[in-house]
Amino acid sequence: ETLSNRYPYSCYKQVFVDEAAYDYKSYATMSILDTNLLHSAVIIDQCYTTRRIMAQAIAEQFFGCYISMQNWSDMWLPKAISQYLCGLYSKKCFGNNEYREWIQSNLRDIVKYEEQYGGIILDPNQPPAPLPTAANTPSSHTKQTETHFYFSIKNLHTLSPLYIEAMYKKAHLVMRMLEHRIGLELLLQVFNKQLSLAMNAAGQKIGSGLWGHMLIGTITFTKAI
Repeated sequence: ETLSNRYPYSCYKQVFVDEAAYDYKSYATMSILDTNLLHSAVIIDQCYTTRRIMAQAIAEQFFGCYISMQNWSDMWLPKAISQYLCGLYSKKCFGNNEYREWIQSNLRDIVKYEEQYGGIILDPNQPPAPLPTAANTPSSHTKQTETHFYFSIKNLHTLSPLYIEAMYKKAHLVMRMLEHRIGLELLLQVFNKQLSLAMNAAGQKIGSGLWGHMLIGTITFTKAI
């Protein structure tokens, strides 16, 4: 209902696995979920978590499986879009209070992580933007120092699991900031345009040069915004 494009695959399956390593993992046409997400109709509290995770798995069918990241440094973007779409479902299904409590919880986790370890950079391949200065204030040419972690943030294999978890939460909040900046309708138009280009490219031959539309990157997304 939120997106004007149809489901990109011909079918969708949910497989529940006992003692899975993660709550869910999305793959093309299929999602693997933990059996602990299953609950009785009497247990109401678990319904919020289970439905949100299942909605996240479906959203990643669009952005994450069908439209994938262009580079490793762009892995935050499909996750941010899918989490944002999942948030729209949560707001519609559970109400605004439950949605805002989820956002507030993510915000607290991000602040706690950045205060303890350092700032999170969504796209490490691009240098941070310079700090804004007033018109009558002389610009000081201070060299921006990169936050020193125990690991390199420019390589996926050296990223800390805690860093990745906090980065995904921050990516969701950045997508909400874009919604507040340009509006919900314009943001959904960007998503639908990316899906339309990807579906058109999927029907073409590999030599047509259109398969790049099935990848999404930070630079192309910011230009579309």
